Amino acid sequence: MPDISVIVPTLDADRTFGWESKLRASPVEAELLVRDEASASAARNAGIRAASADKLVFLDDDSDPRGDYFQRVSALLDEHPAVTGRIRDTGSRFIRPVSSSDYDQGESGHVTETVVGCNMAMRREVLEDIGGFDERLPYGHEETELIDRLCDAYDVWYCPDLVVDHPFADSLGGYLEKQYRHGREAVPYYAIRGENLPRRMARFALVPSHYTGPTATATALQTLGQLVAVAGMARGLLWYLAADGGDGPLDQPTDERI
Repeated sequence: MPDISVIVPTLDADRTFGWESKLRASPVEAELLVRDEASASAARNAGIRAASADKLVFLDDDSDPRGDYFQRVSALLDEHPAVTGRIRDTGSRFIRPVSSSDYDQGESGHVTETVVGCNMAMRREVLEDIGGFDERLPYGHEETELIDRLCDAYDVWYCPDLVVDHPFADSLGGYLEKQYRHGREAVPYYAIRGENLPRRMARFALVPSHYTGPTATATALQTLGQLVAVAGMARGLLWYLAADGGDGPLDQPTDERI
């Protein structure tokens, strides 16, 4: 039985990633599961069901694990129920000021509740306890919802030397599209959490810190991205209010790209 199962959702099951030789050369016995189900949630859940190992590693199809990543993540899962690590933004340099807070959590290891799906791993027993990814959430918040449940019962350890390269956005247009979709898909996420949607949207739109960054450039990007996200959330809220029985927005169409 392999020591780790690496699960990658993608739109192309035949896709290769460039780091497979690193996985094969690792002293850790591993299997790679590339899944192309209809959404990231469905693909990850299918990967979990198919996995042979008790240590499950989740990467995106544009993640690039660095150094001795696979050996390191296996060792960390011997010590912690769930782990995440540093993400080096390889996207547009112009957009990087707005990715740093989630992507790089500093130089020291610590317990965290900030986990990005392109670099996370957990023991199988954790998922058996809390359940898998909620497939009503196709994009953008599926990992957040799972981490909410995980952090209610377990600690997630951030390790700064568990590193992947991953682009946050390759262009201004890509960044704004991402912000719009994140805003739109926030509505089913908040509905699952049982929150008052108009009130939650107002809180999201009116918090001043959502519009500011450490530099003038970051503030301009943050403000523009926040306004687009608010527009996406408004679109999601309208869908929710128009849906019959309150269940519609959880199944709304999406132009997801994994």
